[in-house]
Amino acid sequence: MTLLIKSPADVERLRAVSGEYRVLLSGADTGGRLAVVEQILPPGALGAAPHVHHGHEEDFMVTSGTITFDTATDARVVAAGGVVSVPRGAAHGFRNDTAETATCIVTFTPAGYEDYFRLIDELVRVGTSPDAETLARLRARFATEAV
Repeated sequence: MTLLIKSPADVERLRAVSGEYRVLLSGADTGGRLAVVEQILPPGALGAAPHVHHGHEEDFMVTSGTITFDTATDARVVAAGGVVSVPRGAAHGFRNDTAETATCIVTFTPAGYEDYFRLIDELVRVGTSPDAETLARLRARFATEAV
């Protein structure tokens, strides 16, 4: 691996069902060690329904607004500057319940799950709005299941 520097123009922008993903670092950039994605959640947006990952960990840093994170037992509101660490096998979901846009930086360890967002982008770009069943089928490719 060599040193990598990306300008904002080099960041991959992907459409989401609601909002946008910005792939800041992909597995191709890091030799598969990790991926870093910024998720932009418009007001009222569902980031992800409750699910469980078996193939990677996720770490969230809320950078603006507030995001509600669902756990196996409750829901917690996390404001800008707060962090959430999700180990493999832990049920979680998240959403923007506010009237303001919220953003978070998500680190995936190891990399690979950013490809899920690329699949969603492909569907959205051709005018398809994937339903819950389609999203669950796509997540299953990445050892992720709905709860």
